[in-house]
Amino acid sequence: MYNIAMPSSLDYLISAQHESGGWGYKTGHRPVVEPTAVVLLALRDEPAAKESFQRGMTWLLNCQNQDGGWGINEIDTESGWQTAWGLIIMKASKQKSDAISKAEYWLTNVATYLVSQEELLKPEVPQSSEIGALVWPWLPRQAGWIEPTALALLALKGVTEPPLVLARISAALSYFQYYRTSTGGWNVGNAGPLDKGVQPRAFPTGLVLLALAGSSPKNIQTIDLQALRQDMKRDPGMLAQGIGLLALRVLGINDDSLIGYLSENQLSDGSWEHNPFATAWAMLGLRGYL
Repeated sequence: MYNIAMPSSLDYLISAQHESGGWGYKTGHRPVVEPTAVVLLALRDEPAAKESFQRGMTWLLNCQNQDGGWGINEIDTESGWQTAWGLIIMKASKQKSDAISKAEYWLTNVATYLVSQEELLKPEVPQSSEIGALVWPWLPRQAGWIEPTALALLALKGVTEPPLVLARISAALSYFQYYRTSTGGWNVGNAGPLDKGVQPRAFPTGLVLLALAGSSPKNIQTIDLQALRQDMKRDPGMLAQGIGLLALRVLGINDDSLIGYLSENQLSDGSWEHNPFATAWAMLGLRGYL
């Protein structure tokens, strides 16, 4: 484990925790599920953050909706793509199995604009020639997109039942292959309604690489790694640098210059960009695993 600058970044995240227990996208902002889940991933193996971690998990579990999913925060009753983040940290921290089972059920059965909830609940796996029919949307009954699909694969890693799970994972792998950009890597959306010449970006590319590393590493191409590195050169932001470094290290690629760049850009308060979300991603990149 690479622990450079960890103590001061821990101090920052603990101090940035909202009184309710979660974290926002910026210091002092209202807690939101996504940044809270990523911060918890960064804190989960740190003994000095045990109390802060438990408070954060309590807030997150209290946000879980009755249907098993998560919305944006504790008052959002419409479950959406944030469910994958809730499930990822719950499984990583070995939370109670009933909460995990409910989240897996929601994520497995969330409807798309091509496949209804009723069809997904039938014993037979829905059949469709549409490449995006079974991949994951941001919100129920919408089109599938790259980021929520990558997050769903990370969240459902190791799940093999019911057959619909495997069908959706298989669809996701085909979807990633189809929407890889011409230069490798992925953009924020499915390219269907967008310009076919979209550039790959580090954040969605990093998420897809993390998902493929755990489910189908043979689907990763050299051009995907090249595209990731290229966008990390274009984008000096800590989100791109943190997730890019993490994806490379999970794939067994170590680059001291990237580690050095992150370390050099840590601020005096221990944060990156005075931002809990960016700080957590930087810490995960330096640590080398989710």
